[in-house]
Amino acid sequence: MRDHDEETFSDGTPIPDEPPAGKGKGPSQAQILVSMAEDTYRLIRADDGRAYGVPRMGPRIAVPLASRSESSLRARLAASLHRQTGQVASSSSLSDALTVLMGEAADLEPVPVWLRVARHDNAVVIDMGTETGQCITITPAGWAIEPVSPVIFRRSELTHPLAQPERGGTLDALRTLINLPEEDYQLAIAWVVAAYFTGIPHPILLIQGEQGTAKSSLIRTLLALIDPQPAAERTPPKDNREWAIFGRASWAFCYDNVTEIPSWLSNALCKGVTGDAVLQRVLHSDEDIGVYAFQRVIALTTIAISHELAGDLADRTLLIEPEVIEVRRTETEVAAARAAALPAAVGAVLDLVAGVLRELPHAVVDSAPRMADFAQVLAALDTATGWDTLACYRAKVADMALSQIEGSTLARAIYRLATCPSPGGRDPALWEGTATELLTALRSICTDAGLPASELPAGERALGQKVREIAPALRKSGVDVRPGKRTEHRRPLIISKTTSPQDQPGALTS
Repeated sequence: MRDHDEETFSDGTPIPDEPPAGKGKGPSQAQILVSMAEDTYRLIRADDGRAYGVPRMGPRIAVPLASRSESSLRARLAASLHRQTGQVASSSSLSDALTVLMGEAADLEPVPVWLRVARHDNAVVIDMGTETGQCITITPAGWAIEPVSPVIFRRSELTHPLAQPERGGTLDALRTLINLPEEDYQLAIAWVVAAYFTGIPHPILLIQGEQGTAKSSLIRTLLALIDPQPAAERTPPKDNREWAIFGRASWAFCYDNVTEIPSWLSNALCKGVTGDAVLQRVLHSDEDIGVYAFQRVIALTTIAISHELAGDLADRTLLIEPEVIEVRRTETEVAAARAAALPAAVGAVLDLVAGVLRELPHAVVDSAPRMADFAQVLAALDTATGWDTLACYRAKVADMALSQIEGSTLARAIYRLATCPSPGGRDPALWEGTATELLTALRSICTDAGLPASELPAGERALGQKVREIAPALRKSGVDVRPGKRTEHRRPLIISKTTSPQDQPGALTS
């Protein structure tokens, strides 16, 4: 009982007595959760700045601290607390515990955390996606299945198990499911092989074909050799945030049935190829920025895209065109045939990757195209197999450049300016002048050639921007466009015909 002269707050509420020393209520629920996490997991900070916990016992699979998914550390800690104590963890206790853990992880040196595919010394390491954490290590000498990974992987809800590879496997059974002409088939398999190499840009595989060419089935088959997932083909993202979130979830993925590519998505796809970061404001925060930096293996399927691809995107694209299927099978039959063929096919792909690892140090590519690393992988693959994928790829790049030029009145007019004799006897191999002078010359060419001059850019600024966009395609077709030496009152453009068109393009129709 308290005396009447006991101390009170200003509103008359008694001030509680301090508990005797050593007789408190014990650790809070948040403290228990922190201790459980530190006993069970090793905290790490990934090289992208995110915090993870890696089980001290079991697979080396990083569990995200900030996620709220079913496989997150938050969910696992809540389940462990209930199993051990019967308590249901409160939301505030979980948040407090995870804040402490993320703070501790923030002080650690960053370590690499990989998704599906990794490089370790001179080996390629593949997360098989199994519950036991098995991996495949590929070296120049061959491949082996290992019970424990030498690197740390992370997973998402889209990570599914890779088919168990067979020794001495072949692609023969899978070939019957891939309705591509032989050159395109070899390029598709080369794209799959290159997908096992991290740290290099991979061209976007553009699968273009009419209805009835089984484009979606084709990409499911190809992705099953790289990164199996339940949503192999996805609807194109509606904004940059959706692009970034879903792009982080898979090493390889496809956007299905694309009909148009807005400029923001074109830029995002280019960044996905090169590995540039995407910045997004964190929801419910005015100051926190989310950094989404990733380099991915991307595919698109389309019947036809309604407009010409932007130059940067076209340079990063590998077009293949499936053939119409004469005898159709049900989806059930195709899925069963794919599942039966995958073990041998995955084994064959692993053998190809090992072959590329052997030959890659000696592979030399003269006059490399823009996707130079990919071209080097093709050169190594050709040496290992006797294929001719590099030459086929060069032809594809050239065809894409020609397609860009033929679809652009501006590009066709500049091409004619540099390659066709002029009535006045001017040497067409070299032209120099200002943007205004170029626009006048191009209008005259359009009139003479019957091209729609109304489609030319209006004004110097618009012309300069469009010329920069089409310059790479023109260069591949043997026409070089670059700024000349600037003077005080003049900034010329120089257009010249080069002696040997890059990538050996075919003839351009005027």
